[in-house]
Amino acid sequence: MGEHSEQLTGDRHRSGRKQPRKQSADALGRQLLEIIVYRRNCRIGSHVSMDDLEATEIGDWSMPDFRAACAYSASQGWLIVQNDLLTLTTAGLAAA
Repeated sequence: MGEHSEQLTGDRHRSGRKQPRKQSADALGRQLLEIIVYRRNCRIGSHVSMDDLEATEIGDWSMPDFRAACAYSASQGWLIVQNDLLTLTTAGLAAA
């Protein structure tokens, strides 16, 4: 009987790993900031268009994740989000 319950527990854990975990807004915002500062080599006041980012580094993100990352980064003062442009701030460079 113990073997059977152990097998069920093992299956339950395996199936739980297949489901993607939702990243927090903080993690998404920091990942976006990392892309802008380190991969795009942006400095304070530099602009990056959302289209440029979508075509490269964040192409596999879902739109809600991207919007959450932008919103969180803007709320922290790391980025200024206007229309389709992201502008790196002093706080954003310091947080990276």
